Amino acid sequence: MAKDAAVMPSEKLPKGRGFPFRLWMYAILMTAAAGGLGYFAFKLRGDNERKDKEFAACATALPAAQRDAAAYVTCKSDLEAVSARQKENDEALAKMQSNLSATKDELTALRQQRIEAEKRLAAIQEIQGQFAKMIRPGELEVVARKGSLVVQLPAEVLFQSGSAEISQEGEYKVVEVGVILKRFPDRRFLVVGHTDNIPLKSATMKDNWELSMARALTVTRVLVKAGMDPKRLIPAGSGEFDPVSGGDDIKAGNAKTEDRARNRRIEIVLLPALAELPPLPESLPGTKPAESAPAAP
Repeated sequence: MAKDAAVMPSEKLPKGRGFPFRLWMYAILMTAAAGGLGYFAFKLRGDNERKDKEFAACATALPAAQRDAAAYVTCKSDLEAVSARQKENDEALAKMQSNLSATKDELTALRQQRIEAEKRLAAIQEIQGQFAKMIRPGELEVVARKGSLVVQLPAEVLFQSGSAEISQEGEYKVVEVGVILKRFPDRRFLVVGHTDNIPLKSATMKDNWELSMARALTVTRVLVKAGMDPKRLIPAGSGEFDPVSGGDDIKAGNAKTEDRARNRRIEIVLLPALAELPPLPESLPGTKPAESAPAAP
């Protein structure tokens, strides 16, 4: 019986029995494939729905973002405009401050000039007061000429005609003037000789110019004898080229006898003090204050 039930290894199953098994396997594979495709389809659908929602959200947010972008551009433009105005205001403020500083400097300079002018006026008034008792028409006059205080002495009181040698009476007059002027040791004086335009006839002098210079030197030496500092005196000669009347017209200024007499004169001109002069440009050599010399041991 056992022998009958045993199956021989070499025996094969009938061909019709193996087909249902393969079909079953195909069915399982197809089912698994369908399931996989369904899963991927479900996942793809979910992804698409999520992307659709995100797109919708983006589409909803886009107008607001565009408004924000436009607002940003506007704000940036406004900020740039404000910055530009601020820069202009800063520059204007700096210019105003500079102008204010310059105005203050100018005001200080004007005040200083006023102080110096008051000092000069006080000196002029003091000199006028000192000469008040000496002023005698035809002998000595104190006048304002070309913006300066001038002590005028007629040549006839001091010199013989055509001569530069001072008379004794003339020397007394000059000494009297020197006694007063030496009371102002901080002032400088220009001693100027003047003549008329009548040609000079002299064997020792070439012309009126030389005569006027010689007379100025004579008066300057008498002033030094009276005690004045020679460093404060500057002699000069104008000849006939600066008449009292007639302006710059030498002929008109000497047309009359009395005009020619007035032109023959010695003038002692009060020069401005150094502090009264306007400052020179610093670019000029020698404008910087000199260094003080070391003290002697």
